[in-house]
Amino acid sequence: MHPFVRIALGSLGLLLAACTPTLQIASPPAIDPQTPVLAAEQADRFWWQLRFRLIWPEAEEPDFSRHLLIAEQLLLPVIAEYEEEMPLWRFHRRAGRDKAGHQFSLIFYADETTATQLNTAVTANPLTLWLEDRKMIEKTRFGQRSTRELGRLEDTSDKNWPEEIQRSWPWFSMGASQSWLLLVQQLSRESELGDETDYPGLLAHYREVDARLNLQWRDYGQHAYLHHLNAIFGYQPVRVRTRELMRF
Repeated sequence: MHPFVRIALGSLGLLLAACTPTLQIASPPAIDPQTPVLAAEQADRFWWQLRFRLIWPEAEEPDFSRHLLIAEQLLLPVIAEYEEEMPLWRFHRRAGRDKAGHQFSLIFYADETTATQLNTAVTANPLTLWLEDRKMIEKTRFGQRSTRELGRLEDTSDKNWPEEIQRSWPWFSMGASQSWLLLVQQLSRESELGDETDYPGLLAHYREVDARLNLQWRDYGQHAYLHHLNAIFGYQPVRVRTRELMRF
């Protein structure tokens, strides 16, 4: 390279360096250690469970369509009515040839007055009484799940989980229950019931809704639910135990 060119380039470099402002690293904002939390825990709130034990004849498969009927016709009205008083709730579904048998439950976090009013509204509902009279529901059970003076958020979570998961899981399970209930409601409205529909007609209606819901879960559950849940957790590996997936 010609000496003049080297001198010119060097001078240009010095000139650019002189004209370029020094990079200023701004101080990060102060971290507030007292960030807001999702408020739900209160001294007068406990976990409660309203259980419907369904008749399950021997040698027959459990009829899960009745869960949909109970959810929309019996529980949705009280969930809407007491929404402000019960910040956390979820459904629990199970069927096993054991003492617990076939059950559909609403598990919710509320004070004693709200819980008692909700239970009275559901158990006195004419539909509840009709299902009991026709031997479709064996009985309803209502009780407080929290055993401590203060009903802690983690009281109804799996004790084998880390405490952080136990305390945050009620929001996950409520969101899933809300999504499922809304799906039931929307599918139910596709074939609207008339004002004069009798209770046997309701049973037939929800068997049809249940069949369509199961098809949607089969065809879209992997992407709509499992894939997007995986995305929230950053597509990290998860240990899958087949035994737990098959347990109802």
